[in-house]
Amino acid sequence: MELSDATTDRRPSVSSIRVWSWRRWLACLHAVATAAIAFPAFSAPVFTLTNVGLPGVAYSSVVCGDFNNDAKPDVLLTGAGGSFNGICQVWQNHSIGLFTNLNAALPGISSSAVARGDFDNDGRSDLLLTGFAGVDGNNFPIYLSQVWHNSGNGTFTNVQAGLPGVDTGAVALGDFDNDGYLDILLTGYSSSGPLAQVWRNLGNGTFTNINAGLPGVLYSSVACGDFDHDGLLDILLTGTPNGFGNTAISQLWRNLGNGTFAKISTVLPGISQGAVAWGDFDQDGKLDILLTGHASAGAVCQVWRNLGNGSFTRIDVGLPGVYRSSVALSDYDNDGKLDIVLAGVANQSNPICQVWRNTGNWVFTNINAGFPGIHSGSVAWADFDNDGRLDLLLAGLNNGGNPGLQVYHNNTASSSASAPRISSLKTLGNGVQQLSFDGQIGFGYTVWASSNFVQWTALGAPKEGSPATFQFSDRQAANLRSRFYRLSRP
Repeated sequence: MELSDATTDRRPSVSSIRVWSWRRWLACLHAVATAAIAFPAFSAPVFTLTNVGLPGVAYSSVVCGDFNNDAKPDVLLTGAGGSFNGICQVWQNHSIGLFTNLNAALPGISSSAVARGDFDNDGRSDLLLTGFAGVDGNNFPIYLSQVWHNSGNGTFTNVQAGLPGVDTGAVALGDFDNDGYLDILLTGYSSSGPLAQVWRNLGNGTFTNINAGLPGVLYSSVACGDFDHDGLLDILLTGTPNGFGNTAISQLWRNLGNGTFAKISTVLPGISQGAVAWGDFDQDGKLDILLTGHASAGAVCQVWRNLGNGSFTRIDVGLPGVYRSSVALSDYDNDGKLDIVLAGVANQSNPICQVWRNTGNWVFTNINAGFPGIHSGSVAWADFDNDGRLDLLLAGLNNGGNPGLQVYHNNTASSSASAPRISSLKTLGNGVQQLSFDGQIGFGYTVWASSNFVQWTALGAPKEGSPATFQFSDRQAANLRSRFYRLSRP
C-alpha cells in the first residue's frame, strides 16, 4: 500500500528572499524546519466515498458484472429498499461515477441470493434470482428461483427453469460435470422446507435436479472450489436445517465426477447467518477457507489452511467474528495477495465493515478504512472506473437500522500485478478445451482464440467460479487441429 505524504510549505516567495538580510534568511530557515516538525505527514485515505446515487438495500444480495458487454462492471441490486419492499434492479455503469437504472422489469425480492453467469454460452451474463417476493392472495409467502436470459439489449427474459423457490439461502454457479455448461447450486428455505440441490444445465435452456444428497439448510452460505486439484468443483456448505443455531453445520462435499458428492470429514465449526469463501491466501496453489457466521461460541471469522491431503487446519489471523455477515476476497492493493473485506454484527452487537490486508506469511492487518458498519447485506469488489484498481460496494442495514448502499473509490497505486494468466488448460472427453485462470471480479475479461497467432477471435466472457477463479469452455476446439488462447481485460 502506497501512501502519499505532504508537509506544509511556509517558505517565502523567491522575490521576497532577495531583499531580506542574511539574519532574517536564517530565521526563515529555522521557521521552515519548525513547521516541518510541527505539522506531521498526512496520509491519503485508501478509500474515498463516491456519490453514485444507487438505492440502499438490506437483506440483500448484490452482484457486479458486465451485463451489456461494454467492458464496464454494472450492478445488479436486490433486497429490501428504503420502504422495506423488495426490489431487483440492473444499473448500467457509465464509468464517470454515473449509473442509470435499465428498468429491466425483474421481480422485486428480499432475503435474496443472486448470481450471474453465462448459462447458454452466448457471451452474455445471465441472472439467477432467488428470494422472498411477497405474499399471494391467501397471504402465503411467495418464494422464487428464476433464471433470466440476457438478451444483450438491456432486457432480460425468464427462461422458466423450473427451480424451486427459496429465500434466506445462498447460491453458487459452477460446471460440476465439466460438460461446458454452468450448473446451479441452490440452498435456502422453500415451501416444502430447507433444501440444498444441484441443478444440472442441459444446455437447451432446461435444468434437472441431480439429487446430489446434500443436507437442506437455510440461513445458509455456499462456495464452490476445487480444493483437491482433481479438476472437479467441490462444495462448501453451511447453514441450519431447522432455523436453530445449535444445529448449524459446516460441511465440505467432494465432487466424485459421476453426479455424486461425498462428505469429507472436517473440524469446521457449524455456522448459520454467515458467509464463506475459497481463496489461496498463502499462494501455495491450494484453496483455503474463509468462514464467518454464528457458531455455538458466538460470532466467528476464521481462516482454515488447506494442507493438501484432504484436511484443513485453523490459522489464527486475528479477524473479528461476525454474523449476518458478508465477505469478499480480492487483491485490492495489487500486491499479488488476496485481501479480505468483511461486514456483519460483531460479538458486541455492533455492526462493522473492515478491510484486512494480506501482508504474507499468514499476517492480516486491518487498514482502518473508516467504513460505516453494515450487516444483513452484501459487499462486492469491482473496478467501476476502469483505472486498474478495485473499488468497493457496500450494501446492508446501517447503524440507524435503514437500508444503505455506498461505493468507495480505491486510491492505491494501479499496477499490472493482477493481470490474468491461464493456470490450466485441459481437453475434456468430448474434445472441448477448458481453460482456467485466476483474476479479479468485475474486470470484464475476454477469451481470445487463434489458429495461427495472427488472426484472433473473441470467444466470449469466462464464467466466474470460486472467488478470483474463472473458467471457459471452448466447444469449437473439438473440430480444430490447433488452438491458441489469450486473455484480455479493459
